[in-house]
Amino acid sequence: MLEKIDRRKTKTKQALRDALVALIKEKGLETITVSDLTRKANINRGTFYLHYRDVLDLREHIKAEFHEGLLRIVAQLEPRDMFNQALEGKVYDGLIRLYEYFDSQADFFEVMLGQNGDLSFSILMKETIHSHMYRKLIESQPHNILLVPADILIGYVSSAHFGFILEWIRNGRQQTPAELAKYMCNIMYHGPLRALGFLPPTTK
Repeated sequence: MLEKIDRRKTKTKQALRDALVALIKEKGLETITVSDLTRKANINRGTFYLHYRDVLDLREHIKAEFHEGLLRIVAQLEPRDMFNQALEGKVYDGLIRLYEYFDSQADFFEVMLGQNGDLSFSILMKETIHSHMYRKLIESQPHNILLVPADILIGYVSSAHFGFILEWIRNGRQQTPAELAKYMCNIMYHGPLRALGFLPPTTK
């Protein structure tokens, strides 16, 4: 009996998630009402209020779930290994897993990070990459060998990586996660100037 209730609860939450994504595409985030959601999800208002207080509560719950999923992925990443493998011309498996996560939830990320989405979610995603992927790595380097101050470097690398993911999502994810990881590793090893063709290619 409990299993049946859990399945029903999961199904309801998935229906509301899908409804929220569809409605953001249709009319933007700020104008969505509970009535819009219940009609789109084909559930009654009473069922909605069993799970959430209002549209904002639903939105924040879904954002938290996706953020927790991202945190689980980045917690397994070893940025130093990522850079070391890039130096060897290899693709870091952890990057593939990261991009696979964005790929698996692309409909949600596309609307939440789009023009009609939630700016705070975009900031949260970028901050996660900033704090969990690059800050520890760059701050562990002796500051006397850095060409620019650490805080500026952390901000640049984090923003560039987030923008890299964002453009991939907005352009319809035309590359596989493995291909995307290869491109990122190439940029890490060769640098933007070589990637743009301003410098001759290296031997790797």
